[in-house]
Amino acid sequence: MDRGKWETPEDVERELQSRLALVEASEGIRGMHFVAVLDTVRFLGGEQAVARIVEGGDFPADMDPSELYPVPPFMRLFFAAARLLAPQLGGVEEAMRQIGVQGTLAFINSMFGAEVRSQVGGEPKRLVEMLPEAYRMAINFGELQVEWTGPRAGRIHMRRIFTPVAYNEGMLEGALQAVGAQDIQVRGWQTSLLDSEYTLAWDS
Repeated sequence: MDRGKWETPEDVERELQSRLALVEASEGIRGMHFVAVLDTVRFLGGEQAVARIVEGGDFPADMDPSELYPVPPFMRLFFAAARLLAPQLGGVEEAMRQIGVQGTLAFINSMFGAEVRSQVGGEPKRLVEMLPEAYRMAINFGELQVEWTGPRAGRIHMRRIFTPVAYNEGMLEGALQAVGAQDIQVRGWQTSLLDSEYTLAWDS
């Protein structure tokens, strides 16, 4: 299955709406992910860009990074940020990937990530093994499974994850960056609208 259609603004909007249609009311994502998106926009586009995104958003201005918030406002914020940053980053997919990298770095540096950092001890393989637990801290839906294909290579299976492949690739890349992995290679593809698989490899 392809990775989604991102050639035109209409394609991007259809992709967003098709994902939102599958969200259940009980599903939530922590505020730190909203903050990470806004911080990425701030870093790359400045305060004016942030103001544009916030003005059109439907989320509280004083978000608590540790609280769970509904998925739809996050998805609308994320897609709006990707569209805004696409011209300077080489397209919507690359913008999504960069936002994903920053999302992981925000998690690793959060109070939730403190436990992960202490258990990983700078070891990339151990971090990858902890990704299912880390995802469960950050969201209350979906599933992530790890399969090893070599000493520094594996396959990640994601089920019922609303963010697109490019964002998830960035999240995985950011996780490996956070523990000092080198020559990181992450490649993903959709198996259904909300399910995807990823190969990853790195050097120590």
